[in-house]
Amino acid sequence: MRSALDKLIYLVLLLLLIVTPLPYGAVESWSTALWELIVIGLLILLALDLLLGRRLRHVGGWLLLPLFGLLLLGIFQLLPTGLTGRETITIHHFATTQAVIRIGASVGFYLLAARSLNTDQRRIVAVNVIIIVCVLIALVGIGQSLIGKALWQRGAFGPFVNRNHFAGFLAMGAGLAGGLLIGRSLRRELLALYASGLVILCAGILLSASRGGLLALGAEILFLALVALPISLTSGKSRPSTRSLILRSLATIIIGAGAIAGSLFLVGSEGLVRNLSQTASEVEDRLPQDERFSRRDIWLATSRLVADHPWFGVGLGAFPYAYPAYDQSSGAQRVEQSHNDYLQILADAGIVGGLLALAFILILFFTAFRAARTHHRRRRSIILGALSGCLAIAVHSFVDFNLQVTANTQLFLTLAALTTRIHDD
Repeated sequence: MRSALDKLIYLVLLLLLIVTPLPYGAVESWSTALWELIVIGLLILLALDLLLGRRLRHVGGWLLLPLFGLLLLGIFQLLPTGLTGRETITIHHFATTQAVIRIGASVGFYLLAARSLNTDQRRIVAVNVIIIVCVLIALVGIGQSLIGKALWQRGAFGPFVNRNHFAGFLAMGAGLAGGLLIGRSLRRELLALYASGLVILCAGILLSASRGGLLALGAEILFLALVALPISLTSGKSRPSTRSLILRSLATIIIGAGAIAGSLFLVGSEGLVRNLSQTASEVEDRLPQDERFSRRDIWLATSRLVADHPWFGVGLGAFPYAYPAYDQSSGAQRVEQSHNDYLQILADAGIVGGLLALAFILILFFTAFRAARTHHRRRRSIILGALSGCLAIAVHSFVDFNLQVTANTQLFLTLAALTTRIHDD
């Protein structure tokens, strides 16, 4: 019997999935702080629920270990250890304190999501909420580019200030929709509805002209075709033939290619082609002087920063304060992120933080594949779709900083929670 507090926590989590992207992805200080306060409030409700006799059983699994490890590392960076010749490891105490609070809230959100989304009914509701929110944001972004901005005047696409974060958000929703479509867990009358939603999500990604978004979308399609689908099919009582697996994988690739082609027909490809043609110039450092904001230069400077602070980094959240010393450009533009989440974690938290991030990714995929070996078709589709969305943001993070945007972090953690096992079959 579920308690009233448990139901309240679940409903507020669903509400957060809807409203967190609206204030520009919750990237401003006030919206981030409000999100953190709401999560803390929910954790207090969870504690009250536990005091009233409900048990916290195996929630979140092994994924909580690297998350808690990163939180403890941030606290350690604030202590006066003197290990680096400075009083504290972090070079900016206030920035790291803020980062620790944000990471703590993120850990709390994952714990709440893993605990609340623990039945098939709750999971499918959450999945539908996520897909609907992503589709609506995609439609707003497409509308903004065609008829102008009636809402979110500062948003590049929808409520997102950065088009790449818009694409990253939609890519996670596309993974969920794709998982449900290829998992054969939908009623036939719903197939067209979900397929239409997937086309809209692809259209939004392509219209954003985000190269990272396109890369993430391609990774999702290949993942679902070459990894997720064969594993889901071999989980049954009879093993299908190799020919059947190949045909189904090819069908998945054709569906993905068709969604992309349909999206290009709807929104065109001029912006994407222009951005793709600029890639070679960025790599070869041939951009005009007034366009010098190359990821290549940022990555090289960040690499030098990592080399000087290899083990524990400069402090979580302290990257913007350490970077200027390594910036060899004119300094006309302030660089607050490395535009690569993996480089950023190495800069902020060193090798120790990098190992924790690697452990999270490995545990995520290992536990998700294990949970996907189930005879429950709907559950398997959700797990593989959520894992596909996680893969998309993991790939996109090589060229951007999606996981430093509150709305995208929240969605990523929700997908991670959806990959966990509900119970033994």
